[in-house]
Amino acid sequence: MGFRVSIDGSGPVNLTEQCVKEVKFLSEIPKDSNARATDNGATLQIRGKMLFSLGAEKQDGTLNLAKWSVVPSESADAYRTVKVDVVAAGQIVRQITLPNAFVMEYEESLDDETGVGEFYLHVKQKKDLTGLTSLEGGFGA
Repeated sequence: MGFRVSIDGSGPVNLTEQCVKEVKFLSEIPKDSNARATDNGATLQIRGKMLFSLGAEKQDGTLNLAKWSVVPSESADAYRTVKVDVVAAGQIVRQITLPNAFVMEYEESLDDETGVGEFYLHVKQKKDLTGLTSLEGGFGA
């Protein structure tokens, strides 16, 4: 199983199965609710390897992630569409889309001994637009 992540915006991001190691989708429902709450949320937590491109052979998607993480909230570019494709045996088996997501948390860790870098991205769908979150599956061949 693998994951592909694409994020639109002024610095688009396209991460491949070689880069993305783990994706978690969380449906946030208040813990103190005794009935179906109206204050729901949707988030994605994405972890992966930083694949640096020597000689600018291809775009470094994690660089654009880092840039997006510091975009001020007043900017229209703070909200982007984040799409995750879950791939099994070369076929997309599930697709998760947050159409108005913003960065809750972004982190990079680099190790000079092993030469490996990792990133963590936590995005959240804008609360008043949680209903636009899309979860699809059952795609035919």
